[in-house]
Amino acid sequence: MDFFKAEEPILDLGSGTGELLRGKSFVCLDISLKMAKMCSERGTYSVCGDAEYLPFREGSFPTLLSNFSLQWTDLRRSIPESHRVLKEEGLFFLSIPVEGSLKTLFSSWKRALGSLPLFEFPKESEVYSLFKRYFEVIEFEVLNLEKEFKNSREALKCVTGVGARNPFGSASFKEAKRFLEAFNENPKIEYRALIITGRRRELPEEP
Repeated sequence: MDFFKAEEPILDLGSGTGELLRGKSFVCLDISLKMAKMCSERGTYSVCGDAEYLPFREGSFPTLLSNFSLQWTDLRRSIPESHRVLKEEGLFFLSIPVEGSLKTLFSSWKRALGSLPLFEFPKESEVYSLFKRYFEVIEFEVLNLEKEFKNSREALKCVTGVGARNPFGSASFKEAKRFLEAFNENPKIEYRALIITGRRRELPEEP
């Protein structure tokens, strides 16, 4: 399935700065007002909104895209909402990191602080099962991505660059320092990415 031949306009869920679809006819949606403003400054139509409660009518778009953003949402809401705003036979291009991502970072955190971060990536089987309920799966692939960095701070910049939340949360300065020292021993970032293309299903009417 060639994304670059997809019907426009395209709704980009969790668009960030809007870099991904430059030159295409699309609508950016991001929950961050700052990101939405950056998209607008690039001359693209941008909406500050929540993927779990999309501010669009049913059947508004022929194509949806989400790249490394829906993991921050409740998929039980964001995936049905994606189905709702797609036109009949519309396409959804989804890439999402799943369980197994950032395993070195999480391991360093646990070693330094004795517990894992509160955030958990969704399980691959759960994402696939939920997606298949609303979309006919056309293409499916799992990619294991890995990159090594000079130090822990550079690695963390990469993580936050794809929209990740602050990994320190409510950690104290001493706790954050211990984590950085532990992560510095092996400053590596891994993502296990689920890549799915699906066509909108017609759901049976509720009785």
